[in-house]
Amino acid sequence: METEKQTVKQKIFLSETKELSEKGYVQIAVNAFGNTDSDGDVSLKGSFNKTLKEHFDRVRWFLNHNTTQLLGVPIKGYETAEYLVMEAQFNLEKQIGRDTYEDYKLFKANGKSLEHSIGVQAIKYKIDESKGIREVSEWKLWEFSTLTHWGSNENTPLLGIKDLLLQMSNNKKYSDQRKKTLESLLTVEPGRTTPQQKADLKQIIKLFDYSQLNF
Repeated sequence: METEKQTVKQKIFLSETKELSEKGYVQIAVNAFGNTDSDGDVSLKGSFNKTLKEHFDRVRWFLNHNTTQLLGVPIKGYETAEYLVMEAQFNLEKQIGRDTYEDYKLFKANGKSLEHSIGVQAIKYKIDESKGIREVSEWKLWEFSTLTHWGSNENTPLLGIKDLLLQMSNNKKYSDQRKKTLESLLTVEPGRTTPQQKADLKQIIKLFDYSQLNF
């Protein structure tokens, strides 16, 4: 059994939001067991049990792995037959918490979910060279993150997202700065975007995969 204690990796999981309450409570699957990820790693069932038991108090919840953007507090972590599940409470006293919470609600209303990622170290594992995979039997979990990127298309036409932008701009719970950005994008004519509007639009587009939305 090989061991590794120095490398922290970020692993992205095309997850689903299991539960979202009106008081900012969220339950999300942040990793799956038995599948091969983009690094060639396979998380075995039970691989998070030790870290959840001994290390959970130090686990943090960030936005995009940015350690200066704390979204709230992890409440509970556990394994199911298929997933590593995290339960957490948004800090709705902070604007970043309220804004991200509203993003979760918007995605849920459209039958979608934000993606998530974990920051982990492989502690115990076995390498199968014939299959080109690493089976990890023990992970150390440092953090999990809500992601506002991945699966995006920066070239998506502006006209195709106006209805969704309108939903966002009408949301009274977004911060004034985010509303100003959305409102400016709604007034843009195709082919007449300023450099700043293009940059703002790219940031908004990174939140969504529009191909599956019906406008």
